[in-house]
Amino acid sequence: MRLVGLHLSVTDLYVDEAQYWAWSRELAWGYFSKPPFLAWMIAATGPLCGSAEACVRAPSTIIWAITALAVSAVAATLGGRKAAWWAGLGVLLAPGAAFSARIASTDAPLLMFWALAVLAVVRLRAGGGAVWLALLAVSFGLGLLSKYAMIYLLPCLAIAALVDPDSRRTLQRPAVWLALAAGLLIFSPNLVWNVLNSGVTFQHTADNARGEGLGLDIGSGLEFIAAQFLLAGPVALFWVLAAAVRATTLRPEARLMMALSLPVLAALTLLAFLGRAHANWAATALIAVWILSGLLFTCWRLKVWPVAGLIVGLALQGLLLAGDAGPDRLGALGSGLYHQVRGWSDLSATVADHTDTQGLATVVAETRTDAALLTYYLRHTPLRVRVWPAPPRQGPDHYYEMARALDASDVGRPALLITACPDAARLTDARNLGRVTVSTGPITRRTRHLFIVAGDPDRRPTPCPSEVSSAR
Repeated sequence: MRLVGLHLSVTDLYVDEAQYWAWSRELAWGYFSKPPFLAWMIAATGPLCGSAEACVRAPSTIIWAITALAVSAVAATLGGRKAAWWAGLGVLLAPGAAFSARIASTDAPLLMFWALAVLAVVRLRAGGGAVWLALLAVSFGLGLLSKYAMIYLLPCLAIAALVDPDSRRTLQRPAVWLALAAGLLIFSPNLVWNVLNSGVTFQHTADNARGEGLGLDIGSGLEFIAAQFLLAGPVALFWVLAAAVRATTLRPEARLMMALSLPVLAALTLLAFLGRAHANWAATALIAVWILSGLLFTCWRLKVWPVAGLIVGLALQGLLLAGDAGPDRLGALGSGLYHQVRGWSDLSATVADHTDTQGLATVVAETRTDAALLTYYLRHTPLRVRVWPAPPRQGPDHYYEMARALDASDVGRPALLITACPDAARLTDARNLGRVTVSTGPITRRTRHLFIVAGDPDRRPTPCPSEVSSAR
């Protein structure tokens, strides 16, 4: 159903999705802001499906199906068939999964590999052997190659050893630590890539986490908590938190799931109250939340509550499918919600027309957003999309400044500059071609200004003095 929904969707790619597609055209062991696995997945899908929006997003849809199966298998091992049923359905219809399964995101493979790693740990805890050790190694390594948050698994396992005797005995097996070490070995090429590229991904991750510093922010913390209820499903997370209050009375397998979820939730909630945590940073905790909710629904013989939670998830899934297929039917609400993922194909077509009329071969974008979306939507043309290089003695701010900046080969070649800033005075020897406005909904528009400029990397314009230069 979700794959059909992708086919029926009329939305353009989001800036990050377009960037991941660009990465998939240049396979590597790492990229500016993320490890490489999602780009590899998109590249693998291309020969079978193509490069349309649905094909870029399809890996996430398939990955979420595998995640649901892995979660169901863990719940079956720990609590039987009923627990597996509730946990598996909980994943399939969780609001966070309904949203994530329709976009290209690094969270999708991260959660799949986290779920497979948890399955391996649980089967090893039950006495499993070499197959589960191999699964643990591969899942841990590829999880790190999906997103660095996979490293949370190590402290969570350490806490599990403190609260669950069977987990403690499992982690005392040298083979388990060899499997985790093998996972680090799988991940190691990304470390080498970072060394060869000035640690750019690590630096970006650190800068993203650090932000503008820390300070008490009650609103941010409450917003983060509300987001976790929305992502996990309000019913599932409510009962997991209710069980946490009486954690000492829970069975060992329930305490194991607590150890794999609550530390991440608690640490990042604290960080959110200090003003610096995005909702998806705690995504890895959701796997154990869904498993534990299935165990609790079965053990406590709850029926009405889990059904109510599934109905909420099913309703949201239906709204997302309908909205993606016809955002204009939502009126002003659709204009606001879908503004960032509409109008880019039309804008790109207009840009292509102008370059053809002017006989130009290069388009210069001034922001990462414009560079990413133009690169994708001009993919079937011979046009080159470039950005100004980073200022002297300053590192790149994004992937396009790192990998697709103007260089010496562009000197002397005129290019079409597309910018949200109308101020021509900040440009050197530029010819104004006017502005372009495209619709992004019934009441929203996107406007860009076009100039012919010299494709000289040394002629980076001064910052726009007007706030109109936002990336919208």
